Amino acid sequence: MTRFEFAKKFIRLKKSPISFEGREYLEAVYNSSAQRMVIRASRQVEKSTFLVNAIAHAAVTIPGVTILFVAPRDQQASVFVKTRLLPTVQMSPVISRALLGLKTRKLGIKDIQFANGSTLHVRAAYHSADAVRGLSADILMIDEFQDIADGNLPVLQETLSHSALGRVILTGTPKLVDNHLEGVFQQSTACEWTMPCQNCRRGVTITERALGTEGLICPDCQLAVDPRQGRWIARHPDAAWGSGYWICHPMVPCFYYHDILQKQRTYDSVKFKNECLGLSTTLGEHVVTREEVEACCSQRPMALSGEDILPQWRGRLLAGIDWGGGAAARTALTIGYMRPDNVFEVCHLARFAANEEPDYLLNQVAQRCRQFGVRFVAADGGGAGFHLNRLLANRLELPLYAIIYTAGESPPRQNGALWDWSVHRTASIGNLFARIKLGRISFPRMEDFGSYLNEFACEVAEYDDHNRTIKYTHPETQPDDALHSTNYALLMGVRSLSSASAQRHEIGETYM
Repeated sequence: MTRFEFAKKFIRLKKSPISFEGREYLEAVYNSSAQRMVIRASRQVEKSTFLVNAIAHAAVTIPGVTILFVAPRDQQASVFVKTRLLPTVQMSPVISRALLGLKTRKLGIKDIQFANGSTLHVRAAYHSADAVRGLSADILMIDEFQDIADGNLPVLQETLSHSALGRVILTGTPKLVDNHLEGVFQQSTACEWTMPCQNCRRGVTITERALGTEGLICPDCQLAVDPRQGRWIARHPDAAWGSGYWICHPMVPCFYYHDILQKQRTYDSVKFKNECLGLSTTLGEHVVTREEVEACCSQRPMALSGEDILPQWRGRLLAGIDWGGGAAARTALTIGYMRPDNVFEVCHLARFAANEEPDYLLNQVAQRCRQFGVRFVAADGGGAGFHLNRLLANRLELPLYAIIYTAGESPPRQNGALWDWSVHRTASIGNLFARIKLGRISFPRMEDFGSYLNEFACEVAEYDDHNRTIKYTHPETQPDDALHSTNYALLMGVRSLSSASAQRHEIGETYM
């Protein structure tokens, strides 16, 4: 009996039979008989459900089989067993009788001996594969393979050396193209879910170019395509390694399409590609070039006051401020607004010397904000901003969001006259870069904007191997103050657009 037939017949989720409705792509994945299989997938596309069902199928249909399940960390492994595997086994009557027997059995977490002689070992291997040494297995399953220490797969596969079965299943969410998950996927058949365009007959795969305003489209014809009509096409049909499948959010029926578009607007490009589209990225994708920034320049001149802006946009103006300090860091001011089509329009940029007196600087910034009728201000909350933000808020009597760059994020929290807002530094800057690449930010004409251009194009992406994250830096000789002031204004603009979208959704409208 194949995994797919087994799951449909015996698996129960929340006391009901598992449903594969709208998930036509899963049948081939479940029925794969390849010795080795890899699933490169977005977050929350039912990878854990597949692994649970694969464990149950093997444990029931091959009595006495030994399965080794590996996750990066102990907590991930134990949560998988406690919240996913054991509840499924206990709620599925046939599986429960086969694996737990008629008597109540107290099962462990790391080493589980089932009633029919099958065994499950659960281990973690984030830094090394030492935890599996001495174990023998017939089937090796690794979840979140991208976070397993690089080079550990051969060691983990040694556990299969005495088995006639020797199967491997890897699942994970991609990161950089040089990550080992992508390396294995490229050695596999690399199957892609491909939908036919009814007009040009072209096969359409799910990339950003296929994301239309209301659903998936053919990038060439701009006509709608239906993910339910897709089929698996192997990019490497003769691959010797084994089977590979790429699964992403637009394929999965539980994801509301407009929520995917909202994530595209609010996630940085790396996070969106990795976690929503299931695609690997390269460091080069994070950094914008001069040509890409220039392409975002419009034909309109730099606005000097609110009078230079069309009346319908004057009530939407936002300001972003990157406070200077020390001998070199200048203060930068960006004023703009978010258009309903999700393009951020930069109307005005200004710089102020690093050595300006604080009172003069505050008066200049406040004067610009009044000239444009700014409604909200988002400013650097660290360094000099710790004092200057409160002084500016008193002068303007406007909502002022003090932004702190961190490695995480949390919603704004009121703190007296200010709103404290922790923002993920890398993700937010990455989102700005993504907008530049996609043309979803509009700068003034080159004649007025040219002196600011290098402050956007100077940023360099570096990979922090210790924390396994990407960070943005710039040469010490090249300022990037305008980039940050624009990023603060953009964050405020995205927040205002999201709030408007939520309000329209409540009254039955779709706001895009």
